[in-house]
Amino acid sequence: MNKIVKIFAIEFFGLYVANQLADGFSFNGNQLYGFIITAGALTIAMKLVKPIINILILPLSLATMGLFKFISHTVTLYIIDLALDQFKVTHFYFAGFSNDYFDLPVVSFNQGIMAYIAFSIIISAVVSIVSWIMK
Repeated sequence: MNKIVKIFAIEFFGLYVANQLADGFSFNGNQLYGFIITAGALTIAMKLVKPIINILILPLSLATMGLFKFISHTVTLYIIDLALDQFKVTHFYFAGFSNDYFDLPVVSFNQGIMAYIAFSIIISAVVSIVSWIMK
């Protein structure tokens, strides 16, 4: 599989999972078309913008031993939101999850940096896990 197509598929899956787990993405018009355009833009941004952002946050990443690696995904997601008319992060709302073994609380953020951070954590985690599995 072509490397760009592989990255596109992984980013598309990350967007889809984030959209299913939490509410707050807005796609104008056809949602599938919005997903495809956004995943394509995210793929291009990951190849072009993310390396620059990683260099800029390198001291923070080294000081925290990679804990803030998701910040590059946050900035990239914000840039995509600014660049595309089809995609918007309006808020973040996770309804929570509960079972016999653990509880995840309700998480809600209005539009702002925390919504971008929350979505980027989900997307970054999904992308990292799927990339690791596909190696």
